[in-house]
Amino acid sequence: MSRRSLKRRALQNVGLFPAKTSFLRRCGLDSLTLLVLTACNNSLHAASYEDWIKQARQGQYQSAIVGLQQYQQQHPQEMRAQLDLMRIHAWAGQPQEVIRLYENWPTKQLLPADVLLLVARAHKDTRQWAPAQTLYREGVRRFPQQTAFTMGLCMSLADAGLTAQALSCTQQLRPATRENTNYLLTRSYIYRAAGQNYDALRVSQDTLAVQPDKIDVIRDYDQSLHAAGLHRQAMEWQTQHPGIFSNADMADRQADYAAELTRLSPQPTRTLTERFVIANRAIALQDRLADSGSFLGNPAFARRIRGDRLIAVDAREDAPSTVDIAPERAAQYPSYAYASLGALQLRARHPEQAVSSYERALAEPSLDEKTRTRYQTGLAFSLLESGREDQALALAERMEKDMPATRWLRGNPIAQPNPGYTDTLILKNSLYTYTGLLKDARENLAQASAKAPSNVNLRVPLADVQRISSMPRAAERNLKIAETYAPRQEDVIISQAQTAMDLHEYRQAEELLAYAKAHYPTNMRVTELDKDWQTYRKNELILRSGFEKSNGGDVSGNDGIRTEAQWYSAPIDYNWRVTALAGHLDTNDELGHNVFWQGAGLEYRGRDWQSQLMINNQNAGQGNKMGASLQVDHELNDHWSIGGTLDYRTLDIPNRALDAGITANQGQVRLRWQNGPEQWVQAAYTGTKFSDDNVRQSLQITGNQRIYTRPRLKADAQLELWASANKDEDRPYYSPRREYMAVPALRLEHLIYQHYDERLTQALTLGVGLHHQSGYGSGAVGSVAYELNYQHDRDLEVGLRLQALSRPYDGQREQQYSGMVELKIKF
Repeated sequence: MSRRSLKRRALQNVGLFPAKTSFLRRCGLDSLTLLVLTACNNSLHAASYEDWIKQARQGQYQSAIVGLQQYQQQHPQEMRAQLDLMRIHAWAGQPQEVIRLYENWPTKQLLPADVLLLVARAHKDTRQWAPAQTLYREGVRRFPQQTAFTMGLCMSLADAGLTAQALSCTQQLRPATRENTNYLLTRSYIYRAAGQNYDALRVSQDTLAVQPDKIDVIRDYDQSLHAAGLHRQAMEWQTQHPGIFSNADMADRQADYAAELTRLSPQPTRTLTERFVIANRAIALQDRLADSGSFLGNPAFARRIRGDRLIAVDAREDAPSTVDIAPERAAQYPSYAYASLGALQLRARHPEQAVSSYERALAEPSLDEKTRTRYQTGLAFSLLESGREDQALALAERMEKDMPATRWLRGNPIAQPNPGYTDTLILKNSLYTYTGLLKDARENLAQASAKAPSNVNLRVPLADVQRISSMPRAAERNLKIAETYAPRQEDVIISQAQTAMDLHEYRQAEELLAYAKAHYPTNMRVTELDKDWQTYRKNELILRSGFEKSNGGDVSGNDGIRTEAQWYSAPIDYNWRVTALAGHLDTNDELGHNVFWQGAGLEYRGRDWQSQLMINNQNAGQGNKMGASLQVDHELNDHWSIGGTLDYRTLDIPNRALDAGITANQGQVRLRWQNGPEQWVQAAYTGTKFSDDNVRQSLQITGNQRIYTRPRLKADAQLELWASANKDEDRPYYSPRREYMAVPALRLEHLIYQHYDERLTQALTLGVGLHHQSGYGSGAVGSVAYELNYQHDRDLEVGLRLQALSRPYDGQREQQYSGMVELKIKF
């Protein structure tokens, strides 16, 4: 290594000039001065001293420092060792040691020019501006011909924030013109220190025009490009000058450019095909840097590359498996990457881990409002998915409360809507939707959308909550309006596909899903939509098994164990399904017979219409009897629907009637009104004509009103009104002339556990009412029902229902107990 190269390394470490120019070359001093100072010792010591100096020049600083420290202890009267130690510590980038040695230097002993300059720089590098300026001024006074002291003084003033004084100071650099590179280099440094990066770049360009081949100038231009945020240009500039910049320098610039690409990757692109081009380039560059020597030998650099790559993978919406997201490895990432770590953990369905990552990200005190809102949004969804719904809602409500609805723009006297407030409003009502607070979400989003009718970001969540609230037509209308403003926005496309599924517009849903998968393949909502579509295309098997036991008069006449299986085929031509049914009732009453039934039919599911035709066979021990059933339902709109059923030899007949060889034909008309799942009323009129000429008519009215809603608990007030009349009373089955019943009830539903598709709920219904039978007066009715439902995923669901009913029958009290298990499998 040449002496000039050694001195350039020394100044690179103390950090005065970005260009790292040799001080000795500026001051006109030869590095052989060190040898001249050591020539007075004996030959043995001279040889050792020379070896330590040579080691220092070769970059072996530590061994040289140890040797000189031993020499200084053996020769405490000689000052040269202390001077050389200050020099070598400065070359090694140890300014604190330089300052310590300087503080032990005799105050009356003047430092040589090169050491004085190094000591001044050491104070400057440790942000001790006042001592640094004092030392620089001393150098200016003692060595007026050496411009390095004047330049250092100006730069120290700039570092202290005294920009005006620093610029004035540069006038001492003669000539103070654009032909003096020292003058221009100093002003460029001052502008960078003041944050005036484009002024610094302009001055650096002027310097480059004067002396384009000077190393200090080339390095200064690199730093100005970097400070101005022109990372690609800085990287290319270093590549054009490989002999000046080290591999570590070039790796830093490449990392800066990769970080710039990472920041740009989430931004909208001209075309959908370019969506992830920038993120892919960032990841590719970061992968190359991960194999570089800077990555392997510099833990801080490696940590930075890992963090930037994590953010790029998050923007790329890649599978979390492409990075290490284990919580115990979070320390390998910088703090600014914790939000992306949380997003990837949430995408991998580890919400508890995501909560921790987002909380650590929010602990950073320097977050701006937009970034903090984004991090809080991620935290809210992580809390929601981890089962901490109340905390998620409290966070969202606090965010909305703290965010002003309007903001003031400079120069505009009229307050403008605050997009941040809209984001918090959408977040809060999205959480309302996912936690079952549907009515509040519908009302809030409808009001907000009415105030901003062109805001697509409001219309899409409004459509989503309407769809979940069994109002798909209102959702469809809102999405059509949103489509006029943003026809290709992914949320619009996905919500339209989901709404088409609910409306049984399966062809439209398939086309929208294909478009979404082609253009937004990494979107998690597209993944969930595809799962819904695959579930729709499967066969379905429903197994039911239950018991009924009566203690008393046995009104139902259906005591025993009932088992039934029904199969639906995969869709045929989108809207049709073949169905088959088989069932068995093993009675344990005095009748002592079994009932078998089988059936096959066809089901249609289309927009506004659903129907099912079933041909069945039944055998109650008296031979096979064929029957048929036709059911038709029509949805008039999102609130009203009508339906009807016609049964020839209906299966809904008491066992005592079957035992007596009696069959029945039945017809029913239904009318339903609903305003979401919280509020509905249904009326059903049923007429049954038995083969023994008896005619039964019944009217049933049921209603539901939600009275309490929290994320894990819902309470509904319910009412059932029922009236029945029979033409004839003297029949072998229960056939009262007149019968009325009114039972108000309270239903409590509790969400026990939920983790994405997996869900466990229980419900308790308590009812107390009045029953009246003509000829026997009135009596109290009491019922209690317990339900337990478990959904493993979209393809497997099992439910249990237990019920106890107490009611009068022909003047006698009857207790009826029943239970049923239902299993739904899609395959």
